[in-house]
Amino acid sequence: PVDMLGGCCGTTPSYISKLSEKVILERKESRFPQKTEEQPVKIQSRDYSFFGGKEKKLIAVELAPPLNADDEKIMDAANRLKNCKVDVLTFPDSPSGRTRVDPVLMAAKVMKETGMCVMPHICCRDKNAIAMRSQLLGAQVNGIHNFLVITGDPVPSMVRQSVKSVFNFDSVGLMKIIKDMNEEIFEAEPLVYGGAINYNRRNLDVECGRLQKKTEAGASFFFTQPLFCKEDVEKVRNLKKEVPKARILCGIMPLISKRNALFMKNEMVGIHVPDEIIERYREDMTREQGEETGIAIAKEVMAMAADFADGFYFSLPFNRVNVLEAVLENVTF
Repeated sequence: PVDMLGGCCGTTPSYISKLSEKVILERKESRFPQKTEEQPVKIQSRDYSFFGGKEKKLIAVELAPPLNADDEKIMDAANRLKNCKVDVLTFPDSPSGRTRVDPVLMAAKVMKETGMCVMPHICCRDKNAIAMRSQLLGAQVNGIHNFLVITGDPVPSMVRQSVKSVFNFDSVGLMKIIKDMNEEIFEAEPLVYGGAINYNRRNLDVECGRLQKKTEAGASFFFTQPLFCKEDVEKVRNLKKEVPKARILCGIMPLISKRNALFMKNEMVGIHVPDEIIERYREDMTREQGEETGIAIAKEVMAMAADFADGFYFSLPFNRVNVLEAVLENVTF
């Protein structure tokens, strides 16, 4: 290819003008060749969901991001879970209004280092619509496609003078935003998202209505709060009938001590720990005895829900992976 074209003595302005016109024309034709009629390109959508193509019961495990910048324990837990029957790791978004490492950034690091499927939680407490869209775009370019969308816990009353909640919208509103983004921006690589089920509402008809709205907004799966008794399992069974096409993963939390059980019962809104569960723990239990009791209760609840649950969503106190390993040992779905 020629980089420079010129003329020697005797080259007239007229000659240079004609030569310039010729070069410009040929360059334009090479950059913008004659278009031939082509068939429109059809964008092929890929299934990035953590349950894509899987018929077995799914296992999701929640790992709480650290309260500080030390990620050694959570990374150790994530690497250990690579050898378990886990389909996706989930990361809560500063639950109870206590600042933790950003769930999207935590998920990105875990995915990069372990290769596991990840799912950050996205709550509406701390960001407006602009920040939410920005976070979703950032997650997408980092290969994160699965999200649990929740309204979020309120800011603790003791810090409300200095920390303000946003709540630009609730979980249904955020789901509608994601649905629009899937149609306008993420058509080739759509985000996959689901929501939470609060089976403890006094009026379950209200929760049924919420599930319908979330399904209409594009939610394809639901996680429940931890279950501990047959009565609560039956509530979820009935809710499943309201959204038969959506996958429901029943929450399982192996409580590891009486203190742990009492804290969840008295301090955590939305989690129902019956007295009969508390009574199965003793104050003088060793660490091993407490874990064994929690493991036994978890297996009992899983057996109660096995006929309708599409999988199980584990919350592990203090990210104790050994407890999950024991729960899943010899379990077949």
